[in-house]
Amino acid sequence: MSKQPSPQKDSNETALGWKFVIIVGVLSTIFLSFFYLAMTQEPDYMPGAQRKAQQEKALSQDASPATSEAETQHQDH
Repeated sequence: MSKQPSPQKDSNETALGWKFVIIVGVLSTIFLSFFYLAMTQEPDYMPGAQRKAQQEKALSQDASPATSEAETQHQDH
């Protein structure tokens, strides 16, 4: 008597294999998406971000008096 593997067992293994591949693909996509977003966004506490914020603040303070002086000169005429 020879034992032959049942065809149903092979189809179950194939279905489980495809489910595993799909689950790994979805989880990998989610992880890599979060990783990409974490690497592209620079946090506020990093030195580069602090310098950039200080430069923007300085530029806005320099621009504010210049516009107010121009407005007062324009109103005087």
